[in-house]
Amino acid sequence: MTEQDNNPLANLWHELRRRRVIRVIVLYAIAGWVVIEVSSTVLPNLNLPAWTVTLVTVLVVLGFFLAVTLAWAFDIGPGGLHKTSKHGTGQASSDKPDTAQTQKRSLDTDQHRSIAVLPFVNMSGDEENEYFSDGVAEEILNLLTRLPQLRVSSRSSSFAYKGEQINVKKVAEDLGVSTLLEGSVRRAGKRVRITAQLIDTATDSHLWSETYDREMKDVFEIQDDISQSIVDALKVTLTPRDRRALQYVATSDAQAYDYYLRGRKYFYAMTKRAFHHAVKLYRQAIAEDPSYALAYAGIADAHSFLYMYGDSTPANAGKAQEASNRAVELDPDSAEAHASRGIALSISKRYDEAQEEFEAAIKLNPKLFEAHYFYARDCYAQGKFERAAELFSVASSVNPGDYQSPTFEASALKDLGRTEEANAAAFRAYVAAEKHLELHPDDARAMYLGASCLVQIGEYEKARVWADRALDTDRHEPAVLYNVACAYSLMGENDHAIELLGEAINNGFGYRAWLENDNTLEGLREDPRFHALVERLD
Repeated sequence: MTEQDNNPLANLWHELRRRRVIRVIVLYAIAGWVVIEVSSTVLPNLNLPAWTVTLVTVLVVLGFFLAVTLAWAFDIGPGGLHKTSKHGTGQASSDKPDTAQTQKRSLDTDQHRSIAVLPFVNMSGDEENEYFSDGVAEEILNLLTRLPQLRVSSRSSSFAYKGEQINVKKVAEDLGVSTLLEGSVRRAGKRVRITAQLIDTATDSHLWSETYDREMKDVFEIQDDISQSIVDALKVTLTPRDRRALQYVATSDAQAYDYYLRGRKYFYAMTKRAFHHAVKLYRQAIAEDPSYALAYAGIADAHSFLYMYGDSTPANAGKAQEASNRAVELDPDSAEAHASRGIALSISKRYDEAQEEFEAAIKLNPKLFEAHYFYARDCYAQGKFERAAELFSVASSVNPGDYQSPTFEASALKDLGRTEEANAAAFRAYVAAEKHLELHPDDARAMYLGASCLVQIGEYEKARVWADRALDTDRHEPAVLYNVACAYSLMGENDHAIELLGEAINNGFGYRAWLENDNTLEGLREDPRFHALVERLD
């Protein structure tokens, strides 16, 4: 409880400021003084009775009380005149708006302009084409996120419903959106058939639908047309800059685009083997289109994560920097390119330069999850837990369905001694990981990060089950070994944690900056065996 909570005068002053009454008083006083001064000079010269000046003064005074009353009750905003919302007393005195109220007002304002792009159904009869149907939907989602007037549910949130029978109202409620875009893709040879429909979730009715039967080379035009149709259906007013953003095409080469989508599918698998596959496919995309900036950014990300999770060699760090530099050169307005350069610089401990790149990425696209998430990881690796917690929290708000950000946020908060907040973040992460595993039961990353969260909220037995499931999925994957070691360290089982950590390093883990600042390993730091393992890393 703050001092203001028991101070009625402070509460009154806060409400007067929040409702903008103080501003009205100042402006009215100035205007009233001008009116009285002018009337006292002008009216006598017009041979009007002396009492007219008195009348003007009385009216100004009466008008003052009316203006203050109206200012207390009403406000004028972008939506016109509206009644001022009530705050409970005891709010901290600040010029900043209450965060929860601001978020609620933002949600209410954007409700008719909010959308989730669900994964398109692969109708090709070949599971191998799954990457393509997912990619088409994701590219449309990425185009829409460039529009500040539109609130777009994140990829991982909306793609969590992949393969499920959709209940429109339930999905809309879960994701907090008023419209859903769903569709299907059928690919045969050089032709593609894409069907898309925009649904009003309140009425379960179609706002727009279309079927496109074109050649593969026209896929970019189809994506642009779908995005523009959504904008028209939702009556979004576009600025010239918005129109350019909506027409953004990373490549005009259909074959390069196909390789890029394949590479991105492997990257999302987050394993050492998959990162290598992703690099090969991204390079094939560049062979088709040497100016494909996003493919270079993809190569950079794959090498950066290889360095962090499985092959911490100077070669990987160097390749990440080289590819990310090229991505920024080719497209300096690409938020993805700047975020990739940021993480590439971070793993080489060029932290000041990395920060500049992350902030540039966020400025270019505040809705880009990777910009916030990579930036948060950069701060965590430096032991800047306060800033890391803030950025992981923002990343979670950008991508509410993600289980990674709240996991690391919980760890950072715990180090700061903010136990209740840490436990709340850990619980959110566990819930998100559990939901993810319902759809992807073999995802080791969700298992081992979820295991650490379960330990933090006191569910030790369930944590062991999840940790062991992750090991069974891939016993030789460095990231799996390292993170399961973290879970056992949190449980106080130091011998098992040291053993797994040694296996992780033997299999290629070598991200020393992260290892030295990862507070989930705090229980091992006094163990000579732990120091011996750290000294093995460059």
